[in-house]
Amino acid sequence: MAVKKFDTSMSVWGQLANLPDIAKAYLFQVRFLYDSESPLSVLLDSDDLMIKARTASLPQKEFGELDTQYMGTKLNYPGKATISGTFEIQWDEFQDTTISQALHRWSNLLMNQGFQDDIGGSSNNITGGAFSNFASQYCANVEILLYDSTLKNLLPVKWRLYRVWPKTIGSVSLDQNGDSKITKSCTFSYSNFEVIYT
Repeated sequence: MAVKKFDTSMSVWGQLANLPDIAKAYLFQVRFLYDSESPLSVLLDSDDLMIKARTASLPQKEFGELDTQYMGTKLNYPGKATISGTFEIQWDEFQDTTISQALHRWSNLLMNQGFQDDIGGSSNNITGGAFSNFASQYCANVEILLYDSTLKNLLPVKWRLYRVWPKTIGSVSLDQNGDSKITKSCTFSYSNFEVIYT
């Protein structure tokens, strides 16, 4: 009696074995993009922000829900899409404190609370409001890129977030009894995002 050969191409193992490596959460870069004429070009070092970034989150899209009901039955429909939102990046802080300085100076473009000795204080020592009435002057775009296992190729898509500004600069806990590094985190607001082929 002939034994039927098992078709591995139809098995889960056979299908998984033919896929590329699984995408790795630690093979990423974040790039801050801004116009060369923007004040951000003076305040931010995109390479520094990229190299010191340790964690990041990808954007999300969320839909509201609409329903209609008739005689005990209910149907749900997608409502308004919320594409704007927040994402967080965490950096290792080095003794040059460039991350702390960059985030503080950037936040001062939104509202300057410095009045005397602040590194981002106004030149006339008067507490000021926003640097500009134009978002293009204080917003950046951010790209989140993922790499393959060889670190030579980008994965097929990247995420680009638009009109990014610092919403919450996280506090840092210091501890004389501890043995830990200082990390800086910031939750950013964005207005829209795209998933783009690389």
